Amino acid sequence: MLFLKPFLFVVLNLGLGYLLVFTLKALLFYPEKKVYVWKLHIPLTPGLIYYLKDLIIQKLYKLLHDFLNDCENLETDSRISKIEQDIYTKIWDKMMFLDEYRFLPQFVKRNLQNLIAQIVFELTRYFVRTFIPYLIERYNIESYIVLLERKGDISILKGYFNRYFYRFLLYFSLLFFFFTGIFNMLIYIIIR
Repeated sequence: MLFLKPFLFVVLNLGLGYLLVFTLKALLFYPEKKVYVWKLHIPLTPGLIYYLKDLIIQKLYKLLHDFLNDCENLETDSRISKIEQDIYTKIWDKMMFLDEYRFLPQFVKRNLQNLIAQIVFELTRYFVRTFIPYLIERYNIESYIVLLERKGDISILKGYFNRYFYRFLLYFSLLFFFFTGIFNMLIYIIIR
C-alpha cells in the first residue's frame, strides 16, 4: 500500500486530463436541444455548437428582415439612408477637382458637381432599395435560410471534431497530465 500511494498521483492526473477533454466535448455537442426541469431552462443546454447554429440562423433572419424594412423606410434615420448620404458626400468631395479648372464658371462647377453626386446617389438608391430586394424575392433567399436551418447537420462537424481535434487533444492532454502526475509522484516521494 505504501508503494501504491505515489502511483495514485499518476492515475488521478490521467483521470483529470481525460475528464477535462470529455467535458469540453460534452459542452460543445451535448445535449442537442434545450432541457427543461419543471419549466425551468437548465443552463448550458443545448450544447454550444447547437446554440451557435440557432444563433446564426436567428441573426440571418433578423439581418434579412431589417434590411428589407430599411429598404421600405425612406426616412433619414435608416441605415440605408445614412449609407446613401455617405456616398453622396464622398462623390461630392471627389468632384472637388473641378475647382482646378479656372475656365469654368463657379456655378457650372457646383451644378456639375451636384448633378454627378445626385446621379450616383439615385443609382445607389435604386440599386439598394429596389434591385437587391427584387433579387431577394426572386431567388427566395428566406427559403435558403430555412433550408440551412433544416439541413445544417452538426453531425458532420462532430465527425470532423472527433477525427481531427478530439483524438489529438486527448493524446496531448493525457501526455501532459501523465508527466504532471510523474512530477507530483516524485515530489511526494522526495517530501515524504
